[in-house]
Amino acid sequence: MRFLLVSAVKDLKRRLADRAGLALWLGVPLSIGVFMGLAFGRQAPAPKARVLLADEDNSVLGRLAAGASTGEGANYFDVQRVSAEEGRRQMDAGQASALLILPKGLTQAVLNDTPATVKLVTNPAQAILPDVVRSGVETLVEGIFYLQRIFGPALTQFSSSRPSGQGAFADASVARLAITANRRMRDLESVLFPPLLSLETVSDRPQGQSVGLATFVLPGFLFMSLLFVGRGFTDDLWVEREGGTLTRALLAPHSAAAFLGGKVAAGAVFMAGISTVGLAVAVFASGVPLMRVPAALAWCTFSGTVLICLFLAVQFLASSARGASLVTTMVLFPLMMLGGSFFPFEAMPAWMARIGRLTPNGQGVTQLRALLAGQADATALAIAFGAMLLSAMAAFAVSTRLLRGRFATGA
Repeated sequence: MRFLLVSAVKDLKRRLADRAGLALWLGVPLSIGVFMGLAFGRQAPAPKARVLLADEDNSVLGRLAAGASTGEGANYFDVQRVSAEEGRRQMDAGQASALLILPKGLTQAVLNDTPATVKLVTNPAQAILPDVVRSGVETLVEGIFYLQRIFGPALTQFSSSRPSGQGAFADASVARLAITANRRMRDLESVLFPPLLSLETVSDRPQGQSVGLATFVLPGFLFMSLLFVGRGFTDDLWVEREGGTLTRALLAPHSAAAFLGGKVAAGAVFMAGISTVGLAVAVFASGVPLMRVPAALAWCTFSGTVLICLFLAVQFLASSARGASLVTTMVLFPLMMLGGSFFPFEAMPAWMARIGRLTPNGQGVTQLRALLAGQADATALAIAFGAMLLSAMAAFAVSTRLLRGRFATGA
């Protein structure tokens, strides 16, 4: 055990001394985090159209138009009341998207069903926002038109019933308008209020659990980083062999398993560090609750350690460092392609997704997504853990046997 710890500390010191390699390994999840933040981060606020309203009639239509800057309309319009002269001055200076002028006598024109002209001046320097304002004004005018067609006679009678010199309407006039409006609404009920369809959304996902888009994509990218680290960490075998330190280590009165175990232990520490950076990205870019991070970190560290064991066995298949680089590359990219790093499983053909989920990194991605989304199934997680542990133990046993054989002697 002491030799294993000494070997692990030695590898850690050597890796920490390689600042360029360390920066590259840590840079992969950090760069992923930057791109994830750009792609899925908080959206910028939608641009608002600044509308100048010159209501020369102090009309109901003007109050309705001013109401566009509150409620749902506040997301699209910023309405400011101005005089016609001030509105034209600001429009000439390009300080607004549009100027809406409601002429004097507009209310009486609507009540009496006589022509009236509403002026809309738009800013030619803007391409989209003036069209948004134009569509809003057209909708407002059309609504007033239909209101006049339905309640016009009743409103005209109500307006003319106001006693001269009094600020309030008679109770009888108000009651007559309400009764008339209610009758008209009853007559048009089938047109104005048609039967509605009720939509009920049923989800198999437990309440309170959600899967953000970043959470959906990030596990594949994180395991891409772990694959690169696992491959790079095992390349060190060839460095030690060519430097002669491997032969001296094997001549010591310690087992080859302890020597390789030290390398795997050092790699596990690095996998934990890379996973911490990647999961921090998940927390800040996708809002993953912190309570899910410890289990996800443990799973990523375990999965990354398994990948190191598998790449150790692959390294022993080659007879030279160049050959090992070729062989590991031939293993690395198909694993990333099938294991959900390049494309989510849902975007793959069904047969390819089934194969991909059976790969070590594919199982890791599947379970990490479930852990981050709060949907992990204990049985599925235990099965994946057992399968990956057995494959790692088999790969480690093969590596230990080959290390004492032709690899150490260079035969």
